[in-house]
Amino acid sequence: MHAHHPPLHGLPAPGTDHRPIRRAYRISISLNLAFVILEFMIGRASHSLGLVSDAGHKLLDVFALGIALVGFRLTSRPSADARRISALIALINTLILLFAVGDIIYESIGKLAAPEPVDGAAISWVAGIGLIVSGCSAWLLMRHQNDINTRAAFLHMATDSLLSLGIVIAGIVIKRTGLHVLDPAISLFVAAVILFNTLRLLLDAVRMLSRP
Repeated sequence: MHAHHPPLHGLPAPGTDHRPIRRAYRISISLNLAFVILEFMIGRASHSLGLVSDAGHKLLDVFALGIALVGFRLTSRPSADARRISALIALINTLILLFAVGDIIYESIGKLAAPEPVDGAAISWVAGIGLIVSGCSAWLLMRHQNDINTRAAFLHMATDSLLSLGIVIAGIVIKRTGLHVLDPAISLFVAAVILFNTLRLLLDAVRMLSRP
């Protein structure tokens, strides 16, 4: 799966009115951040690593959207300064996410050997809310795809919608069949997606910081 986080090198040109785009980003960030908190809390309460790992993936979305928004706010500064600040923010975010992914993978492997009962209905309902959040965010950003950062963010949200749909289906299967091992399996898959996207973002940040 390809990463679709907003590239750090595509900062907008100075002098352009970015207020409508910034508004779309702020709404998308607020929606996704609220959902991250909800999904993490329900995931922990229902012992679902699948939901917890997806919350980590959505947190990566929030970081990526935040980096793009910072880029818009820094358009009045020299491009080198904007790039470095965005790269530093991305670097800090990736280090946090790498630690979180390591913990998710460790717990998932343990639960594959001894899966715990999880509430398939709760997984489906929460993932369904995530599908709506990603879909709304994609719709908000779709109208501003002339900007390279926003186009990448739109593709990311559209991909997230498909991932949430997959988790909804998995929750239904767990509810109907009792195959609780699907929960840590989902978690490992989502962790792999997070790891791939995070490493790409990390490499992008390092390249930007190494430029003169």
